[in-house]
Amino acid sequence: MNLRTALAASLTAATIFSLAGIAAAAPLARAEVTKLFPGQFEAQVRGYRVNFAGTRGGSITGMAYGQQDTGRWYMQGAALCVSFDKWTKGEAKCGRISQQGGWYVAKGADGELLKFRRTDLAQN
Repeated sequence: MNLRTALAASLTAATIFSLAGIAAAAPLARAEVTKLFPGQFEAQVRGYRVNFAGTRGGSITGMAYGQQDTGRWYMQGAALCVSFDKWTKGEAKCGRISQQGGWYVAKGADGELLKFRRTDLAQN
C-alpha cells in the first residue's frame, strides 16, 4: 500500500464520526460542539497526524502529509457530521463527541477512531 492509499484510508477513518457506540465520557451537547468553531485543530488517527480548520459557517479544510482536502461540517441533532471532498468522497460521517483529558474524542465499538484538540488556544 503506497503512502497516498494509506493516507486516504486513514483519513477516511479519521473523519469517521459514525459511531457504533458512545465514548465513556458524556457526549458533548450540540451547543458545546458548535462553540468549537471557528477553530484550528490537530488530530491523531491510527498513528497519523492531521491538521484541520473549521469556520463558523461550516467549511472545513484539512492538511496531512502534503495532502489537502476541503469539505463541510454541520450538526445533525447532537452529532457532528463531517464530509471531505476527497477523503470521504463527499460522504458525511457523523457521531457524538466527548472530551477526555484535553482532547475531543470520537469512539466506535472497535475503539478510538479520532481524537483532536485545539491548536489556536490564544484566540479563545
